[in-house]
Amino acid sequence: MFAGASAVGGLAPSFPFLLLARVAQGAGGPLMLPGSVALLSAAFPPEKRGSALGTMGGAAAVAGALGPTIGGVLATASWRAVLLVNVPLAVVCGYLALRAVAADGPRRDRQHIDLSGTVLLCVTLVGLVFGLSQTQGDDVAPWQVLGPVAVAVAAGVAFAARERRAHNPLMSLSMLRTRRNYLGATISQGLAGMAEMGLGVIFPLLLILNLGMSPALAGLALAPATLPMIVLAPLAGRWYDRVGGRPPLMVGFGVLAAAGPVLAWGALTESYPAILPGLLLYGVGLALVLTVNDPVSLDSIPAADQGQASGVAATAEQGGGAIGIALLYAVFHATYTGQLHQRVDRGPLADLTNSQYAALRDDIEAAEQTGLHPSQFDPAFEAYLIPAREASSIGYAAAFLATTAIALVGLVVSAWLVRRPPVPDAVGRPDEPAGDSLA
Repeated sequence: MFAGASAVGGLAPSFPFLLLARVAQGAGGPLMLPGSVALLSAAFPPEKRGSALGTMGGAAAVAGALGPTIGGVLATASWRAVLLVNVPLAVVCGYLALRAVAADGPRRDRQHIDLSGTVLLCVTLVGLVFGLSQTQGDDVAPWQVLGPVAVAVAAGVAFAARERRAHNPLMSLSMLRTRRNYLGATISQGLAGMAEMGLGVIFPLLLILNLGMSPALAGLALAPATLPMIVLAPLAGRWYDRVGGRPPLMVGFGVLAAAGPVLAWGALTESYPAILPGLLLYGVGLALVLTVNDPVSLDSIPAADQGQASGVAATAEQGGGAIGIALLYAVFHATYTGQLHQRVDRGPLADLTNSQYAALRDDIEAAEQTGLHPSQFDPAFEAYLIPAREASSIGYAAAFLATTAIALVGLVVSAWLVRRPPVPDAVGRPDEPAGDSLA
């Protein structure tokens, strides 16, 4: 599904085809990651699971470090190449899965998909993300933001009620309620996804538009944010095997919180050397949190439910990521536009009309694909690039400080909920230690 959707997207003749292909990619992706985590977890005993998942995290970090650079080079040639490159990669992975993964035995019971729960969860996430994204428009009425958010809240309440009654729920709320580690890891995964994917949108804007990098160079400049994962992911897994998940999660979120002010200072100075320490701290924090979350979750639940737990973790990360993109970009956009209007209104430049602001915005957005070159702008807008750059620097700083707030929430959640992993019983199921239930 992922390979086919990538091929259709790469060859799409129009935007509607591209949009449908991206939706299909989004449906194929969740069938891959949760399965890989569950398979790896089942292949190792609990006392070695953290190290194994850490090694997997390190391998994923290598791809994460190469991805932005390769993506930047491909995007310079054609955006279609960014999608088409997935096809041979997915084919190779499919072949390796057929060779390495044993076939499942016949099932005696039929599995029923919780379609109503799936629809309600989708409406919840889409409504929330859509409502937040509406804050970026011009002359947005309050109902355009609050309406979708209200729909999301109503759908979320209905989802919770549905999951409590479902025979085979999409997400076992009772297990979340009674297993502190599972709940803590799920919340932690969502918060980490917010920081990871939210800043994944902000970083390229800063590097390309404010620091004048090309897309390919910007991808290379982001490598320090992922390189710490290569080294630290296996170490974090072994750290978990020794002490459990609470210390590495708290340290990880603490480092991630510290990255926010450092990145904010670097954005205001508009210097890559000033941004580099923040990128390293950001990578260290995410390496610890994302590596440890999986074993914290999987070691606290019965083996029969680990597939569901992997899926819930992936949903938390991707859902949190979608919310993080909308939220952090909304913070950036609101701060940026407010600061830009203040600078133009108080400075010697003539105020722009709404249509001129829209044209300036379109020119800046086009520069995201090629790099910002003032000489290529309409001469009428060239003088406005200076206040736009100053305003955007403050916007980036605001988004980075918002990430600090997210990380501090994660630190508190980890300290409150996460405990030492339970001891497996005679048949390999984790016994719940005393005091672990929230019920």
